[in-house]
Amino acid sequence: MAEAIASTSSSGSSLKDFTCPVCKDVLQTPVRTQGCEHIFCRKCLVTATRTRGAICPLCRGAVSERDRFAPTRASDVEIEMKRLSEECMFCAKRVKLNYMRLHYKTCKKYQEEFGILPKDPVLQIKANPSKPMEPTYKCPMCENRNLSRRGLLDHCNNVHSHQIMEAVCPICVSLPLGDHYQRSGNIVGHLNARHRFNYEEYMNVHMDEEAQYQAAIEKSTQTAHMV
Repeated sequence: MAEAIASTSSSGSSLKDFTCPVCKDVLQTPVRTQGCEHIFCRKCLVTATRTRGAICPLCRGAVSERDRFAPTRASDVEIEMKRLSEECMFCAKRVKLNYMRLHYKTCKKYQEEFGILPKDPVLQIKANPSKPMEPTYKCPMCENRNLSRRGLLDHCNNVHSHQIMEAVCPICVSLPLGDHYQRSGNIVGHLNARHRFNYEEYMNVHMDEEAQYQAAIEKSTQTAHMV
């Protein structure tokens, strides 16, 4: 996405003003650190500080506990992103900056560029006319496929419980605004912390993403305590 940084919006603002220093992509749910006031995607900042410690991923300065677990949203940046539009560097469609990452999920040229091919999707759908369609997943640590959410969790706990591996979570990728490049430092720990419940039962795709995230954490914690 480095080429996109050089582009300039119609208002004169450079796209680098809306690019996350960690993932080098258009900001998604921008947040601002309290001390150095650097701006990141929420997921990028939370993941970076959990894996590398309480330091800013950009300047290496100290960050607060709030920055690590519940960073402050950069509302002013969000408002600007809702106002400004830019052409997708792959298909040239003009998109509001706050929808750019969501646009990538349906942009065929973007998917071709990054090798996200329909013939081998991370998320597969079972075709069973007698039951509602339910998603299945490929294990991010081995070649085991066609696992339900519960099956993936059980498989990883039974087969990979002693492995600490960085990987992309296939369940997170399948969710609205899922990021194909957001990696978890300990994928088994992530699955147990975030996916002990059914997202379709608790999540509302019409909710704000931050509200969805908070609901996910709350439900996951409650369910984890019950097992």
